[in-house]
Amino acid sequence: MAETVHLDVLLVEDNPGDARLVEHHLNSPAVAHFVDDVTISHVESLAPVAEHSEAAYDVVLLDLGLHESTGLATLDRATEIVEGVPIIVLTGMQDREVAIEAINRGAQDYLPKEDFDGDRLVRALRYAVVRSRQQRAIQRQTDQMDFFNSILQHDILNGMNVIRARGELLEDTLDSEEREYASTIVQWSDDLIELTEKVRSVLETVTEEGGRDHEHRELQAVLDDAAERARSVSDDCTVTIEPQAVTVVADELLDDVFGNLFLNAVEHAGPDVTIDVTTTVEEGVVTVCLADDGDGISNSEARRIFQRGEKGSESGGTGFGLYFVDTMVRSYGGDVWVEDSDLGGAAFCVELPHATL
Repeated sequence: MAETVHLDVLLVEDNPGDARLVEHHLNSPAVAHFVDDVTISHVESLAPVAEHSEAAYDVVLLDLGLHESTGLATLDRATEIVEGVPIIVLTGMQDREVAIEAINRGAQDYLPKEDFDGDRLVRALRYAVVRSRQQRAIQRQTDQMDFFNSILQHDILNGMNVIRARGELLEDTLDSEEREYASTIVQWSDDLIELTEKVRSVLETVTEEGGRDHEHRELQAVLDDAAERARSVSDDCTVTIEPQAVTVVADELLDDVFGNLFLNAVEHAGPDVTIDVTTTVEEGVVTVCLADDGDGISNSEARRIFQRGEKGSESGGTGFGLYFVDTMVRSYGGDVWVEDSDLGGAAFCVELPHATL
């Protein structure tokens, strides 16, 4: 059974004739195709709305030319009173420029009174309501991610640091087999703390307005450090980096981006993997390719490997590493993809904005 759709409309209009026209169109069959039921609350000023600010509305139809205020001042006051509710501006011919400016200041739409009809009203209502619901859904999702980020910071991360500290204490006091158990606790604590920090970074990247603050990073130093991390995991891996003095736009997490890609090559191509790193600079962008001599990646895996929770068929990891890489690179304004390597394995290519000094 289809859900009944009800629409609560607040009409703020001090011209009785214009108010009757709007109410007529709100009760027309055109609107009935959009919603099942419409409730109209008509007031001639914003004063009674402010007195009953607890009332809930789905959309506000607002005349900018009220007796109490005109133009954008009317919109500003209405926005304060019915915070979060979509507002459609009703405007006369002489107010069009003001109405367009109102859109720039947060109104969802505007309707010229001189050619007002039911079809225009339905389109405006549909757009305003759907967009408002989408914005509320996005805000709920953002609030949820902020909440989970807080849990990661104050509960999980702090707890893991306590566990790690106790593990180190046991590692210093125990002998033989028990000491190995304590070392395992410390190692797993380090891994989980690192993973938690990366998850927090992704949450912050997708929830912060305007994204994270970016800076200029010397690419060669980042690649050298990431290569050392790979060599620390496997003494048999061979990494060759083509020298290139270039600066890119990123932040401190660029180290983890390339660290993940190097470790991914060691994990999937084997401890004796050979990794060749080349860098090309074109107008506005820098592209870094990490090519290995492993078994490569199938076309089907290449299309989905950067998605959340995805991992290679032989991987024992969480599937978070490459999702982290993709999320961070895109937050820098770049791109990442995988293709066949000339060495016979896979080549992960990272495109980053070139920082012009």
